[in-house]
Amino acid sequence: MLGCASWRPGGATQVANTPEASTGVRQVSFEENEPPGAEVDPVTVEKKSWWQSLGGSSVERSIRESTGRVVQDKARAKRLYAEAETLYDQGMKAPVDKRDSSLHRAADNFKLAGKYYPESDLEENSLMYAAECYYFLDEYPSAVEMYGKLVKKYPNTKYLDQVGNRRFKLARYWVERYNENPDASLQPNLTDEQRPLFDRFGNAIKLYDMIRLDDPTGKLADDATLAAANANFKQEKYEAADRFYTDLRQNFPSSEHQFIAHYLGMFCKLKMYQGPSYDGQSLDEAGKLAERMERQFPDRVAEHREAIDAAKKEVRAKQAERLWHLATFFEGRQQYGGARFYYFQVIQDFPNSNMADAARERMREIADRPDHPEQKAQWLVDLLDYDEDKDMPKIAPEDPTPRTANVQAP
Repeated sequence: MLGCASWRPGGATQVANTPEASTGVRQVSFEENEPPGAEVDPVTVEKKSWWQSLGGSSVERSIRESTGRVVQDKARAKRLYAEAETLYDQGMKAPVDKRDSSLHRAADNFKLAGKYYPESDLEENSLMYAAECYYFLDEYPSAVEMYGKLVKKYPNTKYLDQVGNRRFKLARYWVERYNENPDASLQPNLTDEQRPLFDRFGNAIKLYDMIRLDDPTGKLADDATLAAANANFKQEKYEAADRFYTDLRQNFPSSEHQFIAHYLGMFCKLKMYQGPSYDGQSLDEAGKLAERMERQFPDRVAEHREAIDAAKKEVRAKQAERLWHLATFFEGRQQYGGARFYYFQVIQDFPNSNMADAARERMREIADRPDHPEQKAQWLVDLLDYDEDKDMPKIAPEDPTPRTANVQAP
């Protein structure tokens, strides 16, 4: 297994300070009643298989285990779980470079124990500790897969906080590794068990997303949202970052990260603006975020006054540029009504600017020009717009008032 000189979520530098490393697997009683929905095939119970009749029950069981088609067996599940506990404790107490065998066997036993006793507290614990085995083996993709299976089958699992913590550390680790050495999303990883097969950055963002989606009220939900936004912002993926900042502002109003979501969200909006020829919605939203920060976070705004003022000036300048571009566009098409409208907007919104003076001058020069250019070759336009129905004789519509027959009562 390949190691890494930098910090690892499940590596040796962390194990010494991790409660799981010293205490092992939490002991759980599995004496509860048969779980609902865990049915046993009556044919299997009443009639021995042909393997058993030949004395090959162990072979049959191996085949079933390898194919995943096991029959519920609570006693065997408990034995496997107890063996897995012992192997897990041995592995965690062993030096880092000698724990592989014990933890791999423990993971296999935990997974198999859960299969023999589905829909139970034992299965829930088995899935969690199988994931923990892979986590401390530094086989992070396998750990993520097992955490996902646990949360999918037990959405309200008692391990939800711990799973969120593990996912957060793994996502941060993958992002840090990606920042150190970016790779293409379609470039396969065939050598490092700590990284996903494809798209290290995308899988990290997915992990952050899973934290907030699987546990939206958890203590890490807003942290994960901010981390995903910042990771995308650093990679200049501004549209993706903006989605996370917007989600943080809207869905976590009491989060301590609200100012950062507004502040960096404003710069995201500015970066998303593509120029005067394109839609100006992101530009307007950047200005609104600046105004909102002034009202909601005056103390924090004072700390970043220079940067925020510069951003506000940039927004204003680009908004004026956009109005001027639209005005000149219509003037170039001799649609002077539209040109006058946007020149007037420049004067009204930016009255003290040089651009407003230029707009007044342009309005004086085109004051006597028609709103729309004269239509040339009108006869051709009429021909192309000819509607054969317009020459049909008009037929008066029937009176919609219902008529009552003049029938006299007998």
